[in-house]
Amino acid sequence: MDFLGKLLVVDLESEEVAWADLPATLARRFLGGRGINAWLLTQHIGRGIDPLGPENVLICSCGLLTGTAVPSSSRLHLGARSPLTGLLGSSNVGGYLGAELRTAGVQALVIRGRAQRPVTLCIEGNRVELRDAPHLWGLNSRATTESLVAELGQAFKLAVIGVAGENLVRYACIMTGTRHAAGRTGLGAVMGSKNLKAIAVRGVKRPGETEDAVRKLVREYAGRIRHSPRYAAYARFSNSNCITVGNDLGLLGTRNFQHVRFAGADRIDGKKLIEYVKRPRSCYRCPLHCKAEIEITEGRYEGTRGERPDIEPIANLGAKCGLDDPEALLYLYNLAGTLGMDAISTGGVLAFAMELYQRGILSLEDTGGVELTWGNAEAMEIMMKRIAQREGLGAVLAEGVRRAAQMIGREAEPYAYHSKGLELPGYDPRGAMGTALGYAVSTRGGDFTSVYAVPEFRWGPEQGREWFGTERAVDRLSVEGKGQLVKRAMIVSVIMDALGICKMALLSVVGDFCLEKEAALTAALTGWDVDAEELALAGERIVNLEKLFNLRHGAGSEVNDLPDRFTEERVPDPGPTQGMTVDIQSLVSDFYVAMGWDEKGFPTWEKLRELDLETLAREG
Repeated sequence: MDFLGKLLVVDLESEEVAWADLPATLARRFLGGRGINAWLLTQHIGRGIDPLGPENVLICSCGLLTGTAVPSSSRLHLGARSPLTGLLGSSNVGGYLGAELRTAGVQALVIRGRAQRPVTLCIEGNRVELRDAPHLWGLNSRATTESLVAELGQAFKLAVIGVAGENLVRYACIMTGTRHAAGRTGLGAVMGSKNLKAIAVRGVKRPGETEDAVRKLVREYAGRIRHSPRYAAYARFSNSNCITVGNDLGLLGTRNFQHVRFAGADRIDGKKLIEYVKRPRSCYRCPLHCKAEIEITEGRYEGTRGERPDIEPIANLGAKCGLDDPEALLYLYNLAGTLGMDAISTGGVLAFAMELYQRGILSLEDTGGVELTWGNAEAMEIMMKRIAQREGLGAVLAEGVRRAAQMIGREAEPYAYHSKGLELPGYDPRGAMGTALGYAVSTRGGDFTSVYAVPEFRWGPEQGREWFGTERAVDRLSVEGKGQLVKRAMIVSVIMDALGICKMALLSVVGDFCLEKEAALTAALTGWDVDAEELALAGERIVNLEKLFNLRHGAGSEVNDLPDRFTEERVPDPGPTQGMTVDIQSLVSDFYVAMGWDEKGFPTWEKLRELDLETLAREG
């Protein structure tokens, strides 16, 4: 099928390169991006492999529609066995790398083995080369990017790691274009373990002329985004101005989730950060332009240039760590990217250490003289650099909160907030039951964006009754109907990742979870006779395949849970969530029923047969 790119397999140890066709039948079942990624992971990763060993693979998959005329079709999905969780390593990134890889003729890239020396993988059309990169080893992500641009030219799009990836920090990220991070689950450490400092891509085949029918659908799709009531706010602030909203709703995880309200929320909200914005930026073919460059021109952080954070890094490095200094927040967020660390996990790890320090579990001797008090930006900076270099306590915190708590002992584990080993985002789950359930059952661990339970915040009672069988499903404080809501949200989230379309534009701005417009675009571009129902079925198939991957690697029913703070400790703060806890087991059971899984959360053989996954399940 001409529409699909090729499968490129690169073995770093033998330096062998192989190209293969991706069958259209495979793409029809799993689409691209997250779907093809999950299928390739099951093919290449057997039981018991070391996530930081050469047997692990790193897979980069373009969405089925990535690099096409479709608005916001920038997304690239990356996967491996996660060094942080031991389960599904999964991250999705925008910018321009995905579109460039597609124009190089690559639909999916599989990187195997370990290079004998630091290398850069260069792909230029059908020409693939491993270039020696010892001169790049030890550079941060920004310096690496600048060096490669000088070496290769502006035409190459880059994915690089910083020192955190080199030093195998388990939540190291991969940076693309200095401002976009494939952040979660530690895939930067996988690159580092392979001695792979960077991936450089230059496409040589540009998209052909778009047919009139496709152009019409594209205009309509872009128009839906631009004419949404939320468009103006998101185009100016992204979702950074939702910090005060989350605070008012009693959702803002504060001081490692000890509280849900933060007195300094308005100081770090996007309405304050806009003062530092110099210009908006955009990803490939995106009408939203929600990215923005910032600069600090005076004070302690004078000269700081970089990217404005979205809501998650603000919540995690800000409220969760008790930090209300906007300039310190901007500096620390960009420092995380420069070092090459996931800002969400970094904030979670720092907040964990701060609570241990508050409670006397960690002393000044343990911290190497660093006073890890709430809101101490200088201490945060020092510890981030020590984590990246694995120095002192930083070497322990580089393992993530789950392992760090076990290593520290002294009853540290009750304050390590994660699901499946992945540090939780910034929303306190006691204030949103669908979000809480998503944290517990997400296939990559504690996460919002791979589930995207937005309907519980946005939809009205009529939509709740129509889609989920009860009006209360869209009441965020009710447990009723949340199994069906999270199932639908998860399936739609998977489809967006598999098609390569940004969720911010459609799910946050437009708020549409129907998949009808996406099916029409897919049909027009591929020539398939596909509708929204078939896309939803593909999404369910991909979720179940990711579940099978996790089961292969040791995930039992006990991993679908939340820490005791959320299930046993009531919210102490006055407001709409005061006194709330999460009955996570009833929520999880409801989700299992919605998914057609058994009472332990395992897909039944009947469900696997329905999804045409039975053979893969038996092989696994």
